[in-house]
Amino acid sequence: MTPTGSPEVIRDVDVDLAPGSFDDQYHGCQQQVMEALTQRDYFTREVDAHRNYSRLWHRAHLAWLGHARPLPPGLTPTHAVALLLYMSDATVRSDFSRALARDASSGGQHQRAFRFNFLHYYLTSAVQLLRAEAATRDGGPCHRVHHAMRDVTLEADVGVTVRLGQFLLAPLLSEEAQRPGVRTLLTLITCLGARVPPFSPQQAVLVPPYEVFRVVNRSQHQSGDRWFLRSAGNRSAYNCQLLKASGAQPAPPALLLASIPGLVSLRILLQEPA
Repeated sequence: MTPTGSPEVIRDVDVDLAPGSFDDQYHGCQQQVMEALTQRDYFTREVDAHRNYSRLWHRAHLAWLGHARPLPPGLTPTHAVALLLYMSDATVRSDFSRALARDASSGGQHQRAFRFNFLHYYLTSAVQLLRAEAATRDGGPCHRVHHAMRDVTLEADVGVTVRLGQFLLAPLLSEEAQRPGVRTLLTLITCLGARVPPFSPQQAVLVPPYEVFRVVNRSQHQSGDRWFLRSAGNRSAYNCQLLKASGAQPAPPALLLASIPGLVSLRILLQEPA
């Protein structure tokens, strides 16, 4: 029962065999995409398409100005503000995740259907740049992170390879995810995610949507299910899609990892951590 006395609703979620969500890595076209975002004013389009979006960006910008510090190589203040926006507002994370999932069923009409091109590019490139800086500094270690869900149970076989299909902001400390009422706890070893403490006091890692994981173990406890997933590479169905959709010069093809058999999409993380 819920605290209000109404029955608790539990969702049983099977692994999704859909093609996956929007997962562009922008390989070979980052400078072109940055120019296209500016020249075609994608930021204004996004502000106009989402309620309160302008206010939230402004608040994140003020937060950055309040504790601006030297940035890792390649990162711009816009990267920093995009990270702060994403990390500080649960509504933005939820709306963004749903938009990523909907893009998979948009029939290829990405430019018309997707309304977060600006945020998606800057989050994606921020994770990549932070990851590259960590690799230069300390070899780029993998991270053990955790994500808890209250009302979701999962069905997947040990050994299959899955994707989250969206960004995931996950704490490094398991205690932060093991709160009362947690029904499913995911523990992931991410090797493509990046730590974000330079922009937030949170001890957390931002995991990108294109990272794939192998289901290593599942265990059942009185309090719920525990899943352990380990990084198994990356896969993208899109690459430089913004340029292709706008008729710009040809972009490199998407990164399709045919060496990963049985890849499926795990579109179950739309809720905020429990």
